[in-house]
Amino acid sequence: MSPQRLDEAACTAAARLLSASLAERTTIGEAVGVVQCTQGCDAAEALGVLARGAGGEGAEAARVTAVADAAAESGADPEYWGWA
Repeated sequence: MSPQRLDEAACTAAARLLSASLAERTTIGEAVGVVQCTQGCDAAEALGVLARGAGGEGAEAARVTAVADAAAESGADPEYWGWA
């Protein structure tokens, strides 16, 4: 059996869905780290804090990340290598 070929529109839609999913997971992961640092808890507890926020974990993660990003100084992150 040969693999099924998808048309370009289906591939584009799948790529957009994957990109959005990865962006959301990245935001949640970053927010978990922020909550861990500020509240001194482990990852599971931090994820619980985000899940209890208004709008669920995705919305709360976006809010926490935006607050952290707004408070951060450009270049203060030790992993920041001059890229923006």
